[in-house]
Amino acid sequence: MKFNCLTLIILFFLNSGFVAALTKLSIIPEPAKIIPASGTFRFTKTTTLIVPENLLFRAKQLKNYLEPALGIDLQLNLKPGKENVIELKLDKSLKSLGTEGYHLEILSNKICLMAFDEKGIFWGIQTIRQLLPPEILRGAIVTGVSWDIPCVTIEDNPRFKWRGLMLDCSRTFISKEQIKRYLEVMSFLKMNVLHMHLTDDQGWRLEIRKYPELTSICSKFHESFKEPNEYQGFYSQDDIREIIGFAAQRNIEIVPEIEMPGHSSEIFAAFPQLSCKGDTAKIHPFFKGAGVHNEIFCAGNEDTFRFIENILDEVSALFPSEYVHIGGDEAPKKHWKECPKCQKRISDQGLKDENELQSWFVKRIEKYLNSKGKKLIGWDEITEGGLSHSATVMYWRGWVKDVPEKVAELGNEMIMTPTSNCYFDYPYDNISTEKVYSFNPVPEGFGAEQSKKVVGVQANFWSHIDRTQPQIDRQLFPRLSALAEIAWSDNNKKDWTGFKARMEFKKKSLDILGISYFIEK
Repeated sequence: MKFNCLTLIILFFLNSGFVAALTKLSIIPEPAKIIPASGTFRFTKTTTLIVPENLLFRAKQLKNYLEPALGIDLQLNLKPGKENVIELKLDKSLKSLGTEGYHLEILSNKICLMAFDEKGIFWGIQTIRQLLPPEILRGAIVTGVSWDIPCVTIEDNPRFKWRGLMLDCSRTFISKEQIKRYLEVMSFLKMNVLHMHLTDDQGWRLEIRKYPELTSICSKFHESFKEPNEYQGFYSQDDIREIIGFAAQRNIEIVPEIEMPGHSSEIFAAFPQLSCKGDTAKIHPFFKGAGVHNEIFCAGNEDTFRFIENILDEVSALFPSEYVHIGGDEAPKKHWKECPKCQKRISDQGLKDENELQSWFVKRIEKYLNSKGKKLIGWDEITEGGLSHSATVMYWRGWVKDVPEKVAELGNEMIMTPTSNCYFDYPYDNISTEKVYSFNPVPEGFGAEQSKKVVGVQANFWSHIDRTQPQIDRQLFPRLSALAEIAWSDNNKKDWTGFKARMEFKKKSLDILGISYFIEK
């Protein structure tokens, strides 16, 4: 049986009867280096935060995280102190840890959190929160708890730069309040990308001011389906700015997805002239119509591209993310084969077939996004018919085994999110938490250069089956905690037994946060 350092420490404490110590060492994701020491640091009414002016915002965040449960006023001080202090500082000598790494040293009289960049300070703050009793997460004074942190030295930085969660806001609208709730838990787990799937056949969810019909018509299911109001709707641009601001404070990037050329039939409820057939769509819940629609943007119609470009103008201005996801998956070619305009486009551009037409479509959109200072991401079908060297590929079709190798050979970056391990709408019988934890985002046999092209891993949640907040919670947790660890921690240190023990203690944190979770056998 494989045991890492932290697991051995846990087992030692269990065998010694010190169960409380296990709680205090239960950090998810597991740090790169953790060296326990004897003693504890105790929060008291005299505890002071020592912080330079350039970290005042992070210090105030730490205050806001701790004070409600502690019931004390943590003082801020710009001058160094010696006794019962928490010191935050940037240290350029820690450049090797990257912008998200940190060094945390907890002594009996002092906590020192250092990082090369303020992002690392924020992730170190999450570790401090996890080292405290879980009651620290309560929003009101907690009595009868000793606010002690074990003395320890931690040096930590992430394995991948993209540690993501995709939420499908189209098939079932997910409210702004729910989005913020998930952002809060993501930050606790050191996840840094929320991919919002904003458009699909089941609804358009983003205000585009040039085309108000997208929200007045395309954000609603047809009235004949009698869908609950909470399952439909849209985000105003002000809502999105609020979400982006909330996420940015927590080191999380919001990446929008605008589906094209397929999975776009909801648009044809208001703009049928942009499809090949010109038929007006009837927006339906996922299981009350086709799973994948033949309706598709007409690639031979210049009005299609003017429409998309106008939308991307607003999307690019609204979202600070360097990335825009354009979908590109499951785009049926039936209507393109039958469409005179699309066939003329194939002929005029000297393309071989409809697959190359999709590649031409994606490359044209990518060129436009690049002109806006954005990078394109697409699902792995964008590899078919030819792939530009600058597009990022999100690999989801786990059964198409050769895609990662082909993408790596071309030199493109990729984000791993295969159905085999990362689809959290699937039942636990198909993808257990242990199966998620077993996943290595870097495929077996990849060399050093190929491995560099795997920039991250992501969980995907599609909202066509589980549609209420408690149901979504249970699909995400505890699996999201497992994915957070494989995204952050060294693959060589993975230990299911150790993770499972830590996760049992973290369930109390989920309870306090009001997060439902699935109880596995």
